[in-house]
Amino acid sequence: MSMSNAKKWALLCQQQADLIDSLTQLLPERDDEHTHLSEHWRQMSVRIACGDVILMPKLKSD
Repeated sequence: MSMSNAKKWALLCQQQADLIDSLTQLLPERDDEHTHLSEHWRQMSVRIACGDVILMPKLKSD
């Protein structure tokens, strides 16, 4: 059974959070920043898994 696009994005967000958490081993002085960033990625993963639509602002083109 293949994964839906939303499930793939939710998994990617979770992996990103785990990666940021692992950075604390290399940069322990950044623990607070890593905690904040990884929590944000986990929240985004939950929102995507729940079906929330996350709209990103359009990039300006010159």
